[in-house]
Amino acid sequence: MALVVGTAMVRLAPGLALLALLELPLGIAARRIHNARAQALQKSMLEASAQTVSGVQESVAAIETIRIFSAEEEEEERHSQNLAKELRLKERMELELAGFTLVQRVLQLAVRVLVLFRSHQQLRDGSITPGVLVTFLLYQNTVGRHVQVIPWNPHARPSIPLSVHPGATPSSPPRRCSSATMNS
Repeated sequence: MALVVGTAMVRLAPGLALLALLELPLGIAARRIHNARAQALQKSMLEASAQTVSGVQESVAAIETIRIFSAEEEEEERHSQNLAKELRLKERMELELAGFTLVQRVLQLAVRVLVLFRSHQQLRDGSITPGVLVTFLLYQNTVGRHVQVIPWNPHARPSIPLSVHPGATPSSPPRRCSSATMNS
């Protein structure tokens, strides 16, 4: 759908179409940067969470020793530090997501302003008509809604299972029923 609409945009106003489609490579670059950052932060969050769980398990296992040496406050402080680290990482993830969303929307707005500015110039010059402009802008909205940035990853496996059999794994071939089980 987006390819057909994009082709129609190029036929209507090639210069405006190239300007409008400038949003795609910029969006892809921003998405890749964000995904790399988010992946690193998620890894740090998992490590911090594992450290917190490990500390709690150690404290529970050694509760008698902790009580003998009156180290409850020290254990509580260590646990509080681990939780604070997790909270800081979560807040950082949310802040970076908000920043990425802001950058993405600013890019979209900048491209739309450029398209409107250039289309205004073309309207004044008489190279496009108001009807062509309205059609182009409607097409631009359609393309914007339908195009999704899918990060390319050669090692990604499809998330759709090959079989609906409960014992199947994503890498196993689909199970076939034998004629004996079909007849029973």
